[in-house]
Amino acid sequence: MTVSWCRRVKAAAIAVALLAAPFGAAAQQGDARPLLTATYGYGQSVAVYGIGALWHIAWGAETLARYGLDARLGVDVLRWQVDSNAPGNHYLWNGNVTPYLRWRPAEGFWHSTFVEVGVGIQLLSENSLSSSSRFAHDFGTRFQFGERIAAGVSFGPHARYEIAPFFQHVSNGGTKVPNDGLSYFGVTVRLALE
Repeated sequence: MTVSWCRRVKAAAIAVALLAAPFGAAAQQGDARPLLTATYGYGQSVAVYGIGALWHIAWGAETLARYGLDARLGVDVLRWQVDSNAPGNHYLWNGNVTPYLRWRPAEGFWHSTFVEVGVGIQLLSENSLSSSSRFAHDFGTRFQFGERIAAGVSFGPHARYEIAPFFQHVSNGGTKVPNDGLSYFGVTVRLALE
């Protein structure tokens, strides 16, 4: 086993452990609101867009709060689309579940900003995407891992809105060849439900 493969297995184990954790209110009442999400991204000639939801996870909330952290669980349904001039699949669907760890400054001017990282599991409707550009994608398998890092800001009444630019990488972690993967930049807009 390679070091990269071992890291991905550990990350998947952490993701599964977080998924098994009970949902519930976080340390602060305002943080317990679920959020609806809309996502758009682009990279390697693939447009990515979709919707999802984000919940707080009660697992370890008190311990994490001491360090300015909280855990969240995101679920997304995304469409990956390439140009339609090439033969083969021009789009596929991606369903994913990703636990996130979020840090925000405790107080001061930057309190409304945050940084979050997540590692999760992804399921694709197809193994490949065809494109007339130099990027054709063969993912090797429909089961994928996804890593995301984002920085964002909360705003509006009661910090009801969030916007978070991000970088996402999706690949099968070397479990099967080929492993073209997909890396892209994007932005997620979130709305907290009252």
